[in-house]
Amino acid sequence: MRRGIAIILILIAIAVAIACCGCIRKPQGGEGGIAATKIKIGVMPDEATLPYYVAAQEGIFTNHGLNVEIIPFQSAMERDSALIAGEIDGAENDPVGVALMRNAGYDLKIVSIELQETPSKMRFAIIASPASNISSVADLNGKKIAISRNTIIEYITDTLVGDTAVELKKVEVKKVPLRMQMLLSNEIDAATLPEPLASYALYKGARLVISDSMLNRTISQTVIVFRADFLNNNSEAVNEFLTAYGEAVKRINANPEKYRALLVEKTHIPPEIASNYTIATYLQPQVYPETDFDTVIHWLRAKNLLHRTVSYEDTIWRGE
Repeated sequence: MRRGIAIILILIAIAVAIACCGCIRKPQGGEGGIAATKIKIGVMPDEATLPYYVAAQEGIFTNHGLNVEIIPFQSAMERDSALIAGEIDGAENDPVGVALMRNAGYDLKIVSIELQETPSKMRFAIIASPASNISSVADLNGKKIAISRNTIIEYITDTLVGDTAVELKKVEVKKVPLRMQMLLSNEIDAATLPEPLASYALYKGARLVISDSMLNRTISQTVIVFRADFLNNNSEAVNEFLTAYGEAVKRINANPEKYRALLVEKTHIPPEIASNYTIATYLQPQVYPETDFDTVIHWLRAKNLLHRTVSYEDTIWRGE
C-alpha cells in the first residue's frame, strides 16, 4: 500500500516537473515564445539610419524581444505628421524639430542622441556654387543662400555664420535635392546642405565655405524621439530598443566597410562618391546634453518661434 502511494507521488512530481518545463519563457519573439513588442520607427534616407537597418537585418531587435518596423519617409514633414498622428511610435529627428512640436502641444520626448559631427566627419555644411568667388564666411555677406526656414538647417546656418557682421539673403528652398540642383547650376550663391549631398556637391565642383566639423563644439546632433504615450506604456521595450541599437553601433564601428553597401542602398549616396564616402562613427545611446538643448531653445526664442515653455526636463526621457 505504502509502495503504491509512493509510486503515485513520484508520478505526480514528474508530471508537475514536465508542466513547469513547459512554462519556462522562451526568448521573446522567438519560435514558440511570447509575442514580440511591435515598434514602428520612422526614418529619413540619411546616414543616421544605418544602425536601425543593421539591427533589423542581423536579428538584433528580434533577440531583444522586439518586432521593429522601419518606415522610410522622404520628407521631415511627412515623418513628423505620421509621428503626431500616432502612425509611428518613434523616429529619428533633430532638437529644433522636437522643440517646435512640443511648443505646438505634442508630447514627444528625446530618448537618446543619435549622430553628430566629428572633427573628421561633417554632417552639414555651407557650400558655395561652382561659379562663385565665395571662399569664406565673410564672402557670404549680401549673397543669396538656399535654406529651409525655421528648421535645423537654418539653425546650423546661423550658427556657422556666427556672431559676425555678415548679412545673408536667405532663400526658402525646402527640398534638399532642389537646393543642391540650384547650387550646382549657379542659380544661387550658396546653400546649406546635409551629408551626403554636401560631399556630392563638392565632388561636382562646388566649394566648401564652412562645415560643422570645423567648429570646436557640437551643433548638429540628430536624436531619437518617441511619443510620450508610447513611452509610458512600453518603457521596457524602449530600453531594449536602445540596447539593441547600441549593439548595432558596436558592429558598425568595429567594421564600417562591412556595411558600406547597406549604407549606400538606404541613404541614396550617389554612386560617384559611394566608394570613398566617409562612414560616420556612430554613438552609443546617451542623454542629449542640457547645454546643447539650451542653445537650441535660445535660438528659437530669438526668432520668436516659441510661445510656451519648452523645458529640458519635460523633453528628455531617462528610461523611467
